[in-house]
Amino acid sequence: MTYSLEKDGDGYEQKYYTRFLRDEFPSYETFWVKFVVPLTNRPTNIHTKTNSELASNGKSEHDICISQLHYTVLLHLVRVYEIRQVGNIDIDQLVEGMVRLVGAQDVAFELLERITNPRKYHPWGESVGKKARFAWIKREGSPLETLRAYRNHLVHGRVSPTIRSHGPNNTVAFLIPAIGKVAFYLDWRKLTGQPILPSIIGTDFVPTNAILDYAWDQTIKYFEQSWQDHLL
Repeated sequence: MTYSLEKDGDGYEQKYYTRFLRDEFPSYETFWVKFVVPLTNRPTNIHTKTNSELASNGKSEHDICISQLHYTVLLHLVRVYEIRQVGNIDIDQLVEGMVRLVGAQDVAFELLERITNPRKYHPWGESVGKKARFAWIKREGSPLETLRAYRNHLVHGRVSPTIRSHGPNNTVAFLIPAIGKVAFYLDWRKLTGQPILPSIIGTDFVPTNAILDYAWDQTIKYFEQSWQDHLL
């Protein structure tokens, strides 16, 4: 029997298949068909099999762990996708979007490390999962590090200066320091209390939507390539 996300996935998988999975992250479905579906009771239901049923097919709790991580990546991406549909996102929405993207990265790194080194990591330990994540980051030379550092600034650093750009119909776009420009504007006085130079708009300061769109693009491209290289 042939399965597909559009027809046989759960509610989120069906809904977001045409929204972004099909075109931007097709390897999600390929891996799902190959790895996840055999762990479930399809076509009876979408739930996963018992340990004894898994064992009879040469599968184990380690495989369930991988499938759960795989699905968790999707749920993080779903939330970011929805935030990106907002016309002009505010700073709080950017922070949430970046947090969820880095969350998706963390889970993906753990998944990739676990599947590259099967049976090395206990399936149910959060601390073990953290070790797997850091092992992958070290192995791969800190992938997506500029995005992760920007997220860390948003969450742990001081608030960045913001420029508000007023558009038609009372719309407001928020511009903040671009990725790679944060350190220069830690001293807010470089922006406040003086005329804003037109040359910094679009270079040093960019719309929050543009930052999240770029982070999404880089993240999902990394996922697609990594799934092809290591999971398929």
